[in-house]
Amino acid sequence: MKKCQLQLLIASLIVFAQPVLGQNVKLANIALGMSETEVKTALTSSAPFYINQASDYPDMNYLVAETDAESYAFTIIKNKVAAFSVVHILPPGQLPFLPPGQRPTVSILRSLITKQTWTPSEINKGDTLWLSDDSGAPLSNALQCRPKSGEAWLPFGPAASDNLSGRPAISTEGLMKPSTNLYAANCGTSIHLNLTPAESEDSVVTSVRYQVLDIKAMNAFLAKHPQH
Repeated sequence: MKKCQLQLLIASLIVFAQPVLGQNVKLANIALGMSETEVKTALTSSAPFYINQASDYPDMNYLVAETDAESYAFTIIKNKVAAFSVVHILPPGQLPFLPPGQRPTVSILRSLITKQTWTPSEINKGDTLWLSDDSGAPLSNALQCRPKSGEAWLPFGPAASDNLSGRPAISTEGLMKPSTNLYAANCGTSIHLNLTPAESEDSVVTSVRYQVLDIKAMNAFLAKHPQH
């Protein structure tokens, strides 16, 4: 893994472990509400390869980015990030953001985030879910902000290629996009952390995934497309 990519991973685990209330959720240098230009500026140091992809809606599009060890999928509504999915592959050996000899286990990596956020709404082995209401207050019950129907997230699927760069198509393995399902009106933000492998709390993690959704923005968007 290149040095700048490892630094971004370290930053993601540190910055994400700051208080993230309301709709101002930030992962590393990426935040909900950013424009596409701001996203590309934030990721400049890791020099990712980008692909833009249309959605079924005229005012929603996707931006997919990939580096050697990281991939991103941004859902953009009217030029503002409403959701993002990030996959990090952890390098072997000692990680600089952990004390010497400490391994990146499920419990250790989860604790880096939960220590300075709030109690998760739900923990299921390597999956941890945080939810807030539309005022930014944490929610303790994950059932309060489930989609009214269907799943919250769907596999992103293949990313279109321009076939002009000569570069292999971007891998979207592990990346997700939010489903276009309504939530309860008082829901604000969801954060889903997935750590694998996660057979136990002591499992050594090799892959870290984050999925962050501005539920409030998605509800507002769907209210304008009720018949789509």
